Amino acid sequence: MRYYICILVLLSFVLSGCEKEINLEHMRPDPKLVLNCLAVQGDTLSVELSRTWFYADNKVNDIFVSGADVKLYVNDVFRESLVETAVKYENPDMDAVLYKSPSYMPMAGDRIRLVASRKGFKEVEAVTEVPRPCCVSNFELQQESVRDTSEGWNNTYIHLTQQNTVSFTLHDEPGEDNYYLIYFRRGHAWGKKDSLRYSWFSFTPDYGSEPVFAVQNSALDQIFGYDGVGGYNGLAFSDELFDGKSYQFKIPWKISLSYTSDTDYTPYKYRCYLYSVSRSYYNYMKTMNDLYESGFVGDLAEIGFAEPVRIYSNVEGGTGILGGGCLEFREFTSD
Repeated sequence: MRYYICILVLLSFVLSGCEKEINLEHMRPDPKLVLNCLAVQGDTLSVELSRTWFYADNKVNDIFVSGADVKLYVNDVFRESLVETAVKYENPDMDAVLYKSPSYMPMAGDRIRLVASRKGFKEVEAVTEVPRPCCVSNFELQQESVRDTSEGWNNTYIHLTQQNTVSFTLHDEPGEDNYYLIYFRRGHAWGKKDSLRYSWFSFTPDYGSEPVFAVQNSALDQIFGYDGVGGYNGLAFSDELFDGKSYQFKIPWKISLSYTSDTDYTPYKYRCYLYSVSRSYYNYMKTMNDLYESGFVGDLAEIGFAEPVRIYSNVEGGTGILGGGCLEFREFTSD
């Protein structure tokens, strides 16, 4: 036993002597502008402008860039300089800066170019087009609910199991590449019944049951439990499997909850956002999906044992994304 203790003590001294403080300041690059904007048909054009930061920085608060000149060109004609606006983000809790157009709202077919400049940064530029709206029909929410009861301490408990399915038919335009994005949120009621308000949260339905979203998992992914499709922040997809045809989507999810008989129970509400998006925004969201859905290989990339996912950007001189989109929106009230 004494022999093993001596070995452990010796190893502790050897390993402690291997510590070395490395100064990374000589690797610090010049910061770049980060331009992010999704130009949605019929909505106010809003641009978020921030900056890159060095990965060795422990705490970064001032990432948003104020005092910039952000010029808007529509169909290659100068339209206006965007107006700087201070905003408050709730999640995460921080003050931000947006650059907004006081009058312009994107329209399908518009070619949008943004040029942003500020002292101390290289000028950035990005171009995108606003696609046509989705052609969609038969949008509906189907629900199958089962309620059981059980007796508890001075109360009756109601147990709800509910199978939900959103279905719709997407009619794809033939002879061209089309790109889409789908996104779900769930509304939780609060307040009194005569003045209900809803807080909205993202959630992930069972995308993997729909062939368009199905992914091929490697053997390693299956071994380590990476066998689903996430899409918490939305899923981008193309018309590759149904080019020029009408395709019916069925996207299910299941909920289980319990409440007491004296509870003023209010069902959830659900929102489905279906966008047609530009190729640039599809490429960006696809790489973002790959980053968060990359399974075991993605985990290896995070520790340097595999090629990392490179996030797509169409911003020249900096980074970020300028995309175009048209929104088809539905809200459903649950049973």
